[in-house]
Amino acid sequence: MNSRNVRSLPDSDFERASPGTPRDFDNHAHFGRDCAFKLHALNRNSANLALLKYRDFQGFMITGQHSGTHWIKWMLSHAVAHHHGVAPPRFFDNPSSNDLIGHPKHPRLHPDLPRLASSHSIAPYALDWGWLRRLAPLPPYLLVVRDVRDVLVSNYEKWRHAYGVGFAEYLAGDPRGRRYVCDIWWYVRFLNRWGEVAWRYPDETLVLRYEDFQADALGALRRAAAHLGLALTEADLEAGVAMGAKDIMGARRDPAVDQRSLRPDGEGEARFSRADLELVGDILDRHLKHDFGYGYLDAPRGLQLPALAQGPREPPRARSSWRPMAGAPAMADS
Repeated sequence: MNSRNVRSLPDSDFERASPGTPRDFDNHAHFGRDCAFKLHALNRNSANLALLKYRDFQGFMITGQHSGTHWIKWMLSHAVAHHHGVAPPRFFDNPSSNDLIGHPKHPRLHPDLPRLASSHSIAPYALDWGWLRRLAPLPPYLLVVRDVRDVLVSNYEKWRHAYGVGFAEYLAGDPRGRRYVCDIWWYVRFLNRWGEVAWRYPDETLVLRYEDFQADALGALRRAAAHLGLALTEADLEAGVAMGAKDIMGARRDPAVDQRSLRPDGEGEARFSRADLELVGDILDRHLKHDFGYGYLDAPRGLQLPALAQGPREPPRARSSWRPMAGAPAMADS
């Protein structure tokens, strides 16, 4: 994460934000919430088979919520349009941005162009089954993830008025998946399932971080295009990245769409207190199986990626094995 997108919380603010002993749930509350999450995950991961239905694609872009979907899809769409000489999307907002890369059920505007899809879908268990993949070949998946701390801030800032709760209550989340568009429980389920798929099928699943695009948008877009089988030239990629500049995207909002998909750096008031970080860290410590190299905990878990080019976020220690960072909102990338 670029340092300009991170605002540290001084120790004095920690003390003011979290007086007394750290917040914690008792063992009964832990048990109840953990069981609710596991039952919800079992149900959704078993029954949501949409990705198996939509297989006739050249490639699938799978992004965690608030992990740069609009930005990356916009750049890739413009690169594809530049290569094939067709009109790019007029606006970056959904559904206005779906002309070249859209939801799999959308009709194709250009049947002769590569068929690409974009989704936030969480991989079902069936996506792990080798025998099923042999019977029903799947398209290559481009998976984009982001630091969970920034995802939580970004989602809260976008939906805070609709949620009607404080930041601390939102961070506790709803393990049943009913209360929020995206919370820590949704993102843990997303990371666990796609981490497992990428672990088992690394050749078919390219994992990139939102932070990789921030550090080197051209290089990340080049890797993404190659994995999806797009024969884009360097000029195509450069054209796409140029359109991804914030001032250009800011002028490409769809006036008919009422959503805040892009906001200036620094806007928003959400802050993590030490107690907030301990709460989030405790949930990750109990449930996260793949950390993608973000170093949330003392020991790496599951799928690992190379260290971020801009270096790790070195945090103050909390009571658990969680490695918290006093973070602040970056841009709200849906």
